[in-house]
Amino acid sequence: MRPEKYTLMLIPDNESESKSFQISASLIKYTVLTFSIIIIVLVGYLGVYIPKISEYTNLKKKYDIFASERLSVLELSRKLERINQMDKLVRKSLGSTLNLDDAASQRDSILDGDLNFKKSISYIENIPSIPPIQGFVTQRLGEKGVFIRRGHHGIDIVAKEGEPILASASGVVIFSDWTYRYGNLIIIYHRDGYFTHYAHNKENFKVSLDQVERGEVIALVGNTGSSTGPHLHFEIWRDFTPVDPLDYFPGFTLKDLTLRDE
Repeated sequence: MRPEKYTLMLIPDNESESKSFQISASLIKYTVLTFSIIIIVLVGYLGVYIPKISEYTNLKKKYDIFASERLSVLELSRKLERINQMDKLVRKSLGSTLNLDDAASQRDSILDGDLNFKKSISYIENIPSIPPIQGFVTQRLGEKGVFIRRGHHGIDIVAKEGEPILASASGVVIFSDWTYRYGNLIIIYHRDGYFTHYAHNKENFKVSLDQVERGEVIALVGNTGSSTGPHLHFEIWRDFTPVDPLDYFPGFTLKDLTLRDE
């Protein structure tokens, strides 16, 4: 016959009164059963989810590698796009279709009686001297942006969408189209090695081979391409090297929001 209760005695070493406790057999039985169930459930849980945790860790590593490779490919594709644009720019600027050398060889009527001198582009008009828009600078040359984690070849000028964009100097449009990164983009060749870029436009008013005058409206401020809001991405290139537009327009330093220490 099984006992219904068990007695637990506590006997101290100092000969003080001993203590005893009675524990029912059913309580002990249920306690052992409960702990056994908990251990079985815990072992089963670990047996099921430990492989899943390991699988998740492996998948995360593969995803990180894939994301890193994808960013590298995206960066290479953007560099290739940039090279292709510059290649087209150089080919068109040096090709026979522009015939810029002939236009620049025309001289003032005071000197030789040529009444068609206005078609030529003077040296002063080649230098970017008119701000394309009025606004606040939010990104400078060389800084990295939100989406594009690499060098920045110009400045970003925040303005209201639809504001007119002016040609910073006289020249010939050699590119006017949409690109993945810059959205609606216009590139103007000004001779003497100068190029200016106007990007993220809402609408381009000029097409390739159009001649533009300094201060002429060529587009509207927009938010196309890889852009976080309405602004103009403005670049100045000299001899195929980007230069800082703030050197040509120091007035923008008074509206510089980048808080960059000089």
